[in-house]
Amino acid sequence: MTASSHFHPLIRPGVWLMQRLPMGFKLLALAAVVLLPLSLAAVWIVHNLWSDRAGVQGQLSGLQVQQQVVAVAAPLLEHQGQVHGLLAGRADAAPALEAARTQLRPAIAALDAAIAATAQPDLSPKWQPLRDELLLLLNTAPASHSAADWYARQSGLLLRLQRLALLNGETSTLLLDPDRTLFYLVDALVQRQLPLLQASAHLRNEGTVLLLQAQGGGISPELITQALRLGGHTDVVDEQLRQMQERIEALVRIGAAAPAVWPQVQASSQQYAAAVRDGIGAGVLASEAQAHFQQGSQVLTRQLELNQQLVAQAQKLLAQQHSRLQWLLLGVGLGALLVLLALVYGMVALYHATLDGLRQLGSVFKNATAGDLTGEVQIAGQDEVAQMAQQFRLMLNTLSAIVADVRSVAAVLTHMGGQLVQDSQLLSERTQSQAASLEQASANIREAAETVTRNSEGVLEVSRVSAGLHRQTEHASGLMQQTMSGMGTLQSTSKRMNEIIGVIDSIAFQTNILALNAAVEAARAGEAGRGFAVVASEVRSLAQRSQSAAGEVRQLIAESTSRVKNSVDEISAVNAVMEQLVQGIRDITQRIDAMAVASNQQSAALKEVSQAMSQLDGVTYDNAAMVERSARHTHELLAHTADLDAAVHHLRLKQGTADVARQLTEQALAHLRKVGYERASEDFYKQNGPFIDRDLYIFVLDRKGVYRVMGANRAKTGSRVQDAPGIDAEQFMHDVWEQADSGGGWLEYNIVNPLTGDVRGKASFVLPINDDLLIGCGAYRSALKTS
Repeated sequence: MTASSHFHPLIRPGVWLMQRLPMGFKLLALAAVVLLPLSLAAVWIVHNLWSDRAGVQGQLSGLQVQQQVVAVAAPLLEHQGQVHGLLAGRADAAPALEAARTQLRPAIAALDAAIAATAQPDLSPKWQPLRDELLLLLNTAPASHSAADWYARQSGLLLRLQRLALLNGETSTLLLDPDRTLFYLVDALVQRQLPLLQASAHLRNEGTVLLLQAQGGGISPELITQALRLGGHTDVVDEQLRQMQERIEALVRIGAAAPAVWPQVQASSQQYAAAVRDGIGAGVLASEAQAHFQQGSQVLTRQLELNQQLVAQAQKLLAQQHSRLQWLLLGVGLGALLVLLALVYGMVALYHATLDGLRQLGSVFKNATAGDLTGEVQIAGQDEVAQMAQQFRLMLNTLSAIVADVRSVAAVLTHMGGQLVQDSQLLSERTQSQAASLEQASANIREAAETVTRNSEGVLEVSRVSAGLHRQTEHASGLMQQTMSGMGTLQSTSKRMNEIIGVIDSIAFQTNILALNAAVEAARAGEAGRGFAVVASEVRSLAQRSQSAAGEVRQLIAESTSRVKNSVDEISAVNAVMEQLVQGIRDITQRIDAMAVASNQQSAALKEVSQAMSQLDGVTYDNAAMVERSARHTHELLAHTADLDAAVHHLRLKQGTADVARQLTEQALAHLRKVGYERASEDFYKQNGPFIDRDLYIFVLDRKGVYRVMGANRAKTGSRVQDAPGIDAEQFMHDVWEQADSGGGWLEYNIVNPLTGDVRGKASFVLPINDDLLIGCGAYRSALKTS
């Protein structure tokens, strides 16, 4: 396979030839044979076409000036009529006059701009004094001059506008164009349109004033003379219509279309001129002035529509010429370019024969060898050199992304490793402290287990004593019940003795009665019953002593009964208390038994806890040793990470890395503290400033998820994290503020890269500004973050 076969078939012959000829010979031969004559011919043709095109552009500019001249003439004619009517006594002319002045001012400005935009140096000297007089006219009150002076002054300005239009037609070559259609159109526009407008406006303005004068002061010979003179002016309108008709017929003869509005313009103008000639021109001044003015205004409106249609036809014709010349110029230029391309074909073939591509590749290889991975190779085509350049570019991009990931991961690992070392040291200290505490706790638990064991033994002894006490109490309670039963019998005996004493007392009472009766009977018996009386007296004395003794026994028995009753009540109370005491001792005995069982169980459990604490103490000491080993390994990992970062840190990359992102964040926060939030925020947006580096930029975020600063794109300032595609906003807000609230740190997430539009993993370093704001910068990764 030859070298020439590597190229596109169209360029292959040239490459084959150019590889076999000296470079100087090839260039000189091709330049001498083709380049010089072809260049001269192409320049001459293009110059002529360019001149023709410039001429058409000048004509279009001239046509624009012509249109603006009519745009100035129309309100000027209205201004002339309203001033004439106002000075003649028309009450409604003042508002219309102001409206005409309002239209005239922007029309003058537009004509001034159109003339300034043309390349016609002869127009400005003619237009400047005319413009000044028009502006002076607008700033002059109507009452400052007579009606005749005003009318003559404005007629003179209209005449100068006609001359300006004629000069514009000549200097812009509109009136000199060889195309007959354009000539007739421009002739009708420049030399016929304005005179027709002015003649028709004169009929309207003068006729209205004559009718007003006739209505206000009567018809006088002078008024009749002016009316007849105005009737003669209708010939001017007829003549202008005739000339315009000739131009329209000439257009039709050469195949152009007549303006659609021309028949209405011709008919209305002729009718209006005939009405003026037959009415006012014949001395008949009986018409309404307002109706006459309105009819004339309608005629002028139709004539202005004719002007617009003529301008549109001329613009269309000139636009066609301009387009034709542009295409011709493009075709000739393209043909010349193609011929010139045939000359440089060999040069292009030589260029694409690997020289330029190899130079680019060599330069990029050299820079990559020195550690610059930002080089770009732009070699078009599909040959081996282009493919090699493309593959090399992909290799550089991939290598740059890998190195960026390595540096980013190394930066994150360094930060996290430092935190891990600190945490390991704190964990080691806490583990050792925990081991000592566990050892102390284990000793305390062993002592507690021994104490619980002793308490359990004491509780068992108390339980045995309590059981004996419970038995004695139960026996005492039985004796108390027996005593209560005996006291009940004693109480019954006391009641029976009371009853017996009552019987004795009753016997003593009855014996006393019987002794008394016996004494009475002995007294009745006299001496015979004296012995019986002595016996009766003794019996009575005995009955009295028995009754007295029975009373004393009753009193003693009553006192004994009362005491027995009190003793029964007290023994009953003691019995109730004894029953409560028995029940309490029974409950205490049960609870002491339960405490004894629980103490045994607690003693067994504490022995197990003591054993577990001893095992945990050993495990804790093992953990402390493992933490020390982890801290040592973490230091070694940090050292290796630093070596890894040092190995790739000198490489220049296309994208930013996490270590640079952290530096930017720290610098940005220091800058913000130094110059203030507002000034720093503006500095963060500067594209060539110190806070935007490749795809790294500063962002400021609040707790609501609103970006207060988005350095990559100011338009995104004020947007919300929740609106960003490709990001878990809720998790992001939790993680980012967790890092900020802890003093700053790294977080990883997925988000859309605003420079490429792709969803990519990103590692951002954030620092708190205050309680509501944080500042950060992130480095994009080459792949998505996996959850």
